[in-house]
Amino acid sequence: MFCPHKNSYLQLVCAVNPRLINKAVDRAMEKKYFDPRTESPPAQMLESMQPSLYAPCVDITRARLGFGRVGLRLINRDLHSPDHLVQLQALHSIWDQVQISENAMFLIDLHVGYRLVDLMLARDPVIREKVCLILTILATYHQGRKQIMSRIKIINNLMCLIMRDRKEIRYAAAYTLRTLTRDRCASEMLLKCENIIENLLKMIKNDYTGIVLLHLKTFENLTEWDPEGPLKANAFQIMLELFSNEDPRIVCGAMDCMTQLFKHPIGKQLADIYDLTFKLRPFITSPSIEIRISAVGLMEFTTLTTRSKWRAKECCEELTKLIVSLCCSTTKPLLQLRCMQVLINLCDCPDIRHHMKRHWEKKIKNITIRNYEQWDGTTETTSYGLETGHNYRTMCIEGIETIRNDYGDNAEVINVHSYLRKVHEVKARLLSAINWNSFKD
Repeated sequence: MFCPHKNSYLQLVCAVNPRLINKAVDRAMEKKYFDPRTESPPAQMLESMQPSLYAPCVDITRARLGFGRVGLRLINRDLHSPDHLVQLQALHSIWDQVQISENAMFLIDLHVGYRLVDLMLARDPVIREKVCLILTILATYHQGRKQIMSRIKIINNLMCLIMRDRKEIRYAAAYTLRTLTRDRCASEMLLKCENIIENLLKMIKNDYTGIVLLHLKTFENLTEWDPEGPLKANAFQIMLELFSNEDPRIVCGAMDCMTQLFKHPIGKQLADIYDLTFKLRPFITSPSIEIRISAVGLMEFTTLTTRSKWRAKECCEELTKLIVSLCCSTTKPLLQLRCMQVLINLCDCPDIRHHMKRHWEKKIKNITIRNYEQWDGTTETTSYGLETGHNYRTMCIEGIETIRNDYGDNAEVINVHSYLRKVHEVKARLLSAINWNSFKD
């Protein structure tokens, strides 16, 4: 039977209107069904559910083909139909079908990616937006990314949409680009394109907040592969300006991008020149826990140089007090791990090490670390894992990034047990650094 909630235009061949069959079955079963879209009063739907780009003159009962491999082949062919309505119906149906992994892989084998890349600059804004959304889903598969990146003109098309189109399409294109940059090989190909870093930095400064967040994540992925190009494009100064933004999410994204820049020797020199260890002190006491986590993660890299350690010596008492209090007052393993790594870096300076030995050794020994049942292994700072128990192992939640290894070409997801063991090992290493004596002593 026809399902009115599925936004698709394929159905089994039937002489009777399928909606009539549905109503007859529901009446025979005496089933009471409430649809907020058809019941009165008519204004039942939330405003956020209303699309800003409408598909004109769409008739969901026009096509008469059943779902299956034959139907998928036909809607793939209809993407280039001369009938504009058939083309829109095919796009909406493919958008529904790529949500199913089996159908998505079959469509990839039919080279649907090549057809979609050719439609990216269509005149109809509905087509441009839907194409970007479908490419985003296909880019989550290795075969899909490989097929999409084989057409190098997709990068120019995406940058054209990101730079010049309306905001809804700019968001969809930014989402597609962010998904593509998760792959190392795709990131390497993207960096070879001319002016991609400069264009991203330009849009980061001038676009809407939601789009800027996607661009920051894209920029972080690209910078992780090669920080030299962004440094030449003055990315350091632009990220430093974003530290004063009112939105904490943008501040966190800028700090994460800056972390990747500091993996280059020039980035470390700039950190010393701009004295970032001192500038990060107000962010450590921020009311936003996300900003505190990002600020301490950035301080892991700013405290690596000799110059930064001697500068930190000037505010040794205040800085160590703040970081030790973060280690002890919270039970978030990610924040504890980063704070303890900052203290290990600072203990390379003898005066700071003696100060830590004298004032904070006992407090560090009493740091409490969560067990695996109290933490769900993600960077999400809510109590989601505590509310649902161990269901997080079988659930996929958009927007939550699982903590990964920071080394190697293949950053694999690690489990909760090994991560918490790493926190205990870093705590032992911190105590060892505090009690370390040079041969001169």
